[in-house]
Amino acid sequence: MLRFLGPALVAIAVVLACGEVCAAASLWFKDVPQSEVNSAYTEQAQKTMRALNDKWQKGIFEPVGDEFTPEMQKGLSPSLQKQSFEQIKAMFGDFQGMTFVEALTARFLFPKGTIYRFKGSYSETSEQPEIRVVFDSQGKISGLWLKPWMDELQ
Repeated sequence: MLRFLGPALVAIAVVLACGEVCAAASLWFKDVPQSEVNSAYTEQAQKTMRALNDKWQKGIFEPVGDEFTPEMQKGLSPSLQKQSFEQIKAMFGDFQGMTFVEALTARFLFPKGTIYRFKGSYSETSEQPEIRVVFDSQGKISGLWLKPWMDELQ
């Protein structure tokens, strides 16, 4: 019985280590070569963010349109938009723009879609938080995040 305990502990350690390593984004996602980046999606992401911020600056918080998936249309409610806008404005100031950095796709079948990462510019900070826009296979926005910039996808 004790002969098997040593190998079992090694196997458990390997599984635990693999769990930590496998959680790394670079194992789950791969860069889209610059020549293959869909420029229509980068433009759509920038246009959508500008349009949302223009409305929010005017105090307009309304349901999002068909450029978003049905799940995002439900999830990004006017009240959530207002709450998010107030938090973003308090933390970073006014939205000034965003610069495309990279696109990534899943190495495996899931998750589906393409991640477009941008660095955002805001009036009250020199920090450039990540604006992450995810497009599904039909070209609809299926994810939208603002988070601290990290060079590795988190």
